[in-house]
Order: sequence, then C-alpha cells, then structure tokens
Amino acid sequence: MTKNHILGLDIAQDSVVAQLDLADGTKCWRETITTDQAGWKTLEQALTGRGARWAGTLVVLEATGVYHLPWAERLTKAGAEVHVLNPLLAARLQSVANALREHKTDRVDAHRLCEAGRLYADQLGRFRYRPEPARQGLKQLTSVRATLRASLTNLKKSLLSQIEVVFPAMIRAGLDPSTERAATILATAPTAGNWLALPEEQRRRLAGGKQAALDAACEATLADEALAQACAPAVLTLVNAQKTLAGELEECDRLIAPKLPAERVALITSVPGFGERTSAVLSVYLPADFEGWGNAKQVASRLQALFGTDPRLKQSGKWTGKIKISKRGIGAGRTALFQAAFCSLAHDPENLAYYQKLRRAGKDHKQAMVDLMRKQLRRLVSVLLSKRPFTPRTHVAA
Repeated sequence: MTKNHILGLDIAQDSVVAQLDLADGTKCWRETITTDQAGWKTLEQALTGRGARWAGTLVVLEATGVYHLPWAERLTKAGAEVHVLNPLLAARLQSVANALREHKTDRVDAHRLCEAGRLYADQLGRFRYRPEPARQGLKQLTSVRATLRASLTNLKKSLLSQIEVVFPAMIRAGLDPSTERAATILATAPTAGNWLALPEEQRRRLAGGKQAALDAACEATLADEALAQACAPAVLTLVNAQKTLAGELEECDRLIAPKLPAERVALITSVPGFGERTSAVLSVYLPADFEGWGNAKQVASRLQALFGTDPRLKQSGKWTGKIKISKRGIGAGRTALFQAAFCSLAHDPENLAYYQKLRRAGKDHKQAMVDLMRKQLRRLVSVLLSKRPFTPRTHVAA
C-alpha cells in the first residue's frame, strides 16, 4: 500500500521529537512530546488534524536501547507500518541539508529519519518491526544472564586478588578460591594461622586430598597474620556475594530453559562445539523468518552480517587495508559462534584438521578461528534448514 505520510520519531527516556512529512518530503508538523499517554494523544491529534491515518503512515524509529520498544508496539497495534533502524545506519543516512555542518540534535535526527523513510521506503522491509513479546522477553533474560555472568567473573577476579593478601597459601596449594570447598575453608578458617590452629581431623575433612599441600603452604607463607585477620572480612564478603550471584545465575537459567524452542536447540546442539549455553543464545537471536531468506549459502551470508562475522574490506587506489571481521551486529551471537568454534577443536577431528591446515597455510590463530566460525555457521544453517541433526563426514563415508 502506498504511504501518504512519513513519521520520524527520535525517542529518548523522557521525550520524543516527532516530525510528520508528506510522501514528497514536505514537512507538515514537528513537536517535542512526552513519553506517556498525554504524548501519545498529542501525536494522534496531530496526525488526525493533518489528514494522516495510521494505515497510510510509514513510521521510522531509531533503536535507542529499550526506549523505542513501547512506542514500536503501540504504533504497530494502531495499524502503522513501523521500521526500526540501527543508530549506526540512521547516522550514515545523512541529510543533504546537514551534510557539511553535521549538527547533532534531536530535531535533526527526526528529520533524518523522515528522509530515510522517503528515500529508502522500498528497501526498509528487513527493518520492519514485528511484535514478538515472548521473543523479546527471552532476549531480555539472555541479556540479564550475560550481565550476571560478567559480574560473577569480576567477583572471582576480585576474590583472587584479595586472597593473595589474606590466604595466599590456598592458591599455592592449588585450591581454586571460587569452588564450594574453598568457600567452606574460608568460612571456617580465613587465614593461614586460623587453618593451622584447627585439629588435623577437621583440616583433613575440609581440604580432602589437598590437606598436606595446604598445611605445607601455610607453614611456608610470608603473609602477615595481623594484616590477614584485618582483611579477612573483605574476603568473606566477596565469598558470600559470589554465592548469591551464582544462585541468581542458576535461577536465570531455570527461567530461560523452558522458554527456548526445544526443536531448534536440539538441532543446534547436534553440531559439534555447540553446547547448552551457545545453543540457547543462538536460538534466541536467530530471526524467526531466516528460513525464507533463500538457499543455504544466502542464509549463511546474511547471518554472518547479522552477527558481525562478515569480512570488512577497505580499499583506496593502490592501497588495500587488512581484511577483518566487521563486528557490526549482534555481539552475543558473535561470542557464541566463537565459543562454539573454539570448543569444536576439542570435540571434532574434522574441525581440528581444518584449523591446523589454515595455520600451516600461514594464517594466525585469530584468522583461523574466524574461518572456523564461518564453517560452524554454515553447519548450523544446514541442520536448521534441513531439520535433520548434524552427521559427521566419517559416518556418511561409512
């Protein structure tokens, strides 16, 4: 259907700059409105007063974190065709009027979004917003899990540095401070002096096979007992925080698991290297309609671009830059592909041989891993399109 009006919305936390243009680019209205029901009514009244209908309006938004989501949902339910542009793409679709000065204001952004809708209306189909509350909820949960995991990693690093002051003998004895055994030892005896003061039977029960090594390390340590005792509360606080955060992470996993598409996860995990976590991430971020993108090669190429693993070339005259991956896309998916490629070296002889062949050909580790990521992605596309689990080449030959 031909659109008679174009609406550009630059959305912030507390305000929205809205600009309404005719299809030929003539500006009809522009105003800053609030991000509540009053702002929505102002927008509806502005469109009605200028003869615009939602069904005949093309709406272009910029993906601004999560602020655009309520507006995209409301506009879609009202009957508008909504397109959400990546901020980098929106910035590159520079307005001719602003090309030299490059002013950066909310009004300029709203005008640029209208201009993008007018000039590229026929090419914006892949950016069309489709309401998927359940899928968005999974994305939010996955994002929260990544935040919790990063926080837990930072806590473990901090605990390790604190242990070096309070109880370095534990590290020298080969005990990992992040384990349940180490946490029990620290709660009972957080310093070398406290540990050696315990009865031998209790030390054996707490440390198990590490008791002799820990006893020897405590006797040989140079850690000052008075300083260690003073700093021990910091270690115990980190241990408790780590335990709490680990529990929250397990709860997050418990919430995510039943919401995942079981069939898709099973197909992904059939590919060597893809485990429970990487399969969950990719099943969440793979578009629902990717199967209609063409043949396997075309789908793999577009997914490479989606996850930012596609090659980026820079050339000018006789100069050619080093080809690197673009890293423009879904970072969580790119990380999952890297982890799957790395794990496949230990679980798939074919991938290991391929990696070694690349290294012998002169490629460094990073270049070989990127090639392996692309191979893993092609395998992933193959099993998802065919709806059949992955079969190793050796089994096919047999």
